[in-house]
Amino acid sequence: MFGPTPLRDIFLVAGFELREMVRSRRAALFTALYLLVAAMGSYFFVWILTHVEPPRPPPRRSVFSASARPDPVVVNSDKPEEKRLFERGSPFRMIVTGSINEQAAVDFLVAQSPITLFHFLISLSMLPLVIMITSSESIAQEHQTRGVRFIGMRTGRAEFVIGKLLGQGATIAGMTLLAGGVCIAVAWWKLGDFEFFPALGSILLFWPRLLAYCIAFLGLAGLCSMSSTSTVASRTFSLVGVVFLWIMNHFAEFYQSGVPADDPHARAWHFIQFFSPFSHQNDLWYPEFSRYGYAMGSLVLLAVIYVALGLAFYRKRDL
Repeated sequence: MFGPTPLRDIFLVAGFELREMVRSRRAALFTALYLLVAAMGSYFFVWILTHVEPPRPPPRRSVFSASARPDPVVVNSDKPEEKRLFERGSPFRMIVTGSINEQAAVDFLVAQSPITLFHFLISLSMLPLVIMITSSESIAQEHQTRGVRFIGMRTGRAEFVIGKLLGQGATIAGMTLLAGGVCIAVAWWKLGDFEFFPALGSILLFWPRLLAYCIAFLGLAGLCSMSSTSTVASRTFSLVGVVFLWIMNHFAEFYQSGVPADDPHARAWHFIQFFSPFSHQNDLWYPEFSRYGYAMGSLVLLAVIYVALGLAFYRKRDL
């Protein structure tokens, strides 16, 4: 399956994939669309801040003075403040405390920049679909155009697949970093209490976790692409696969919530749930490395399993 120079071939294929995405403007198109969504999401975040701000109390009058006049109305022209989201009793804080059970994790999230948490949440929701649409056609397109026969004469199939996915992963890594920069730029422009360096530190803190989450879905996209001979089929298989994993994860959670933890069926569902990237999403929010590090390692392992499963069939496929 591997040729005599696997590492060299993998990086050559990855470089070719990056150049092809730039030449065909696919990378620019999807990056622009994702950055546009990130900018609109950040602007919506500021809109939320503007509307959750409580109304100011009316000016008081003195009931004992006959010549009492109302205080002049002060127009608040200041920019909205993101710290209001974490005030006691705010809906945003209630969502955080309702989703996270441990107080240490709540304190960790409250200490982060809210725009960072909003960006991380939106990315976790959107990127699986973005990856399924953009990356699932990489290998299948080569079969559709018969270009894989030219490449297969010069390198092994494993190097071809891994190099393709590595090029797609590099594109996704740069796209997510740029999206974080867009969120920071919008927050710096629209928020009155925005602090640049804490927000940048939060973006860089959550970026490796987001990247590990993306790698799992990239492996799934590679599995679907290796099983398809056309881009339409690969996209269809990828979307069906990600929806199936999402349903499987929620069904397992629903079943385990009503049975004891030592029930053999619950343990079986917990084992099945491990193979869905969605089941590791919640652990990425916690501050302990033992928790989010285990989730990141599990997501990378899932990517390896998906790609290895695809290669087991792909190595026997007629090119």
